[in-house]
Amino acid sequence: MMGSDGDTAVHSSGFGAGNGEGGAVHEVRGVETLLGFMRSDILGDLKTTGKPFQVHFPFQPSMMEHVTDAFSTSFLIALLGFFESSVAAKSLANSTTKIEKKVDKDGNEYEEADGIVNMTVSANRELVALGVANIFGGLFMGIPAFGGYGRSLVNKNTGGKTPMSSVFLSLITVFCILFLLPYFHYIPKGVLAAMISVVAYSLIEEAPHDIHFFWSIKGWNEILLMVLIFLTTFFWNLRIGIAVGIGLSLLRLLKHATRPRIQILGRVPGSRNHFDSAEHGGLEFIPHVLIVKIPEPLTFANTGSLKDRLRRLEVHGTSAAHPALPRVRSQQQNRNVVFDVHGVTSLDPAAAQVLLEIVSGYRERGTRVFFCRVPSRRSQVWKLMLASGIVEVCGGESHFLRGVEQALEMADHEERADSLREDGASVEEGRAATT
Repeated sequence: MMGSDGDTAVHSSGFGAGNGEGGAVHEVRGVETLLGFMRSDILGDLKTTGKPFQVHFPFQPSMMEHVTDAFSTSFLIALLGFFESSVAAKSLANSTTKIEKKVDKDGNEYEEADGIVNMTVSANRELVALGVANIFGGLFMGIPAFGGYGRSLVNKNTGGKTPMSSVFLSLITVFCILFLLPYFHYIPKGVLAAMISVVAYSLIEEAPHDIHFFWSIKGWNEILLMVLIFLTTFFWNLRIGIAVGIGLSLLRLLKHATRPRIQILGRVPGSRNHFDSAEHGGLEFIPHVLIVKIPEPLTFANTGSLKDRLRRLEVHGTSAAHPALPRVRSQQQNRNVVFDVHGVTSLDPAAAQVLLEIVSGYRERGTRVFFCRVPSRRSQVWKLMLASGIVEVCGGESHFLRGVEQALEMADHEERADSLREDGASVEEGRAATT
C-alpha cells in the first residue's frame, strides 16, 4: 500500500492523469495511498451466524420465562415504534412534493414527481401492518421492525415514488445480507458517517420553518415542548428524549380529554329561541334558570370533574372561576337547571352513573332538572339514561324536551303551579288559624 509504485503513481501521473484502464488504476492506487496516510477506519468483517430463514416458535414452554421478562420492554418498544412510524408516515404525506411537467420523445406531456403523490395515512392500517410484520419477523428471530423517519426520508429523496419502493428496498436489503456482506469489508466508516450526517441534516432542515410558524402564531407550548425534547436528547440520549416527548404529549392529551367543556347559555336579545354562550357577553339571563350546555360525548374520562365544573357554574357563572372567589349567583337563580345535551352523541356507563348522582343531588335540594335536545329514543344515550334511572329521577319523560325554549316553558309552568299550590296552602293555613 505504501510501496514505490504507489509513490510513482501519485507523483508522476496524479489523479486521473492517465487514460483508459491505466488512469483508473492510478486513481485507485492514489486514493489507497491517501487512505493509508490518513489511517481511515474501514467497516471490517461482517459475519452472519445461523441458517437463513430458520423458523423458531417464540412461545415455547422453555421460552416463557424470557417472554415474561421482556414483556414490559417489548410493550414500550411497540408503543414507541408505532408512534415513530405514524409520525414518519404523516410527516412525509404532508411534505411538499414537486411535480414537473415533461415531454416524452413522442411529444406527449406527462407529470413527474420527486416523491409519493397523494399518499393517505391510516393509523389503524399502520398498526395492523406493523403487528403482522413483527409477528412473522419473530418467527424468524428478527428484531422489531418499524417505519423510521430517517430511512423513509432517504427512500423519498432517492426517488421513491410509490409504496412499492419500500418493498424493493426490503428485498435488496435481504439480498445484501445474504450475499454481499463480504464485499462491504473495505467501505470506509467515513462514508457511512457522511450518509448519516446527510440524513440527520434532512431531519432538522424543516425545524426552522416549524419554529417560525409556531412563533408567528404564538404557539408557546409547542415551542417549549420542542426545546425540552431537544435539550433532553442533547444532554442525555435519544431514548430519553423520545420518552419525554411522548410523556409530555400524553399529559397534554389527558388534560384536554379529562376536562369537560360545559357552558352557561343566555338568550340573545331580541330573539325567542336563540341561545349562546354567556362568555360572549350581552345576553339575557332567564330568572331562576341555569341553562348548561354539554357540547361533547360523556365518558369516564371527562366526567371526573363534571360536578366541580357545575358547582362553579352555579356559584360563579363560569367554570373558569377560582373556587375561593365569593359567590356571584344566588341559590334562587338555580331553582331550575336545563341541560342542553345536543352534543352528547355517546354516553358510557361510568358517565351515566356520575350524571345520575348529579341529577339526584339537584332533586334532593328541590331543584327541577330538564334535558333538551336529547338523541332519539332509539339511541344508546337515551336507552342508558332510561336504564340508569336518570329519566325517573328527573320526573319522567315530560322533563325531556326538544329545545331549550320548550324546557323554559315547562319550568315556568311548574313554577306557577308550585306558586299556586303554595298560595292555596297559605290560605288554608290562614283560615285554620282564624277558625
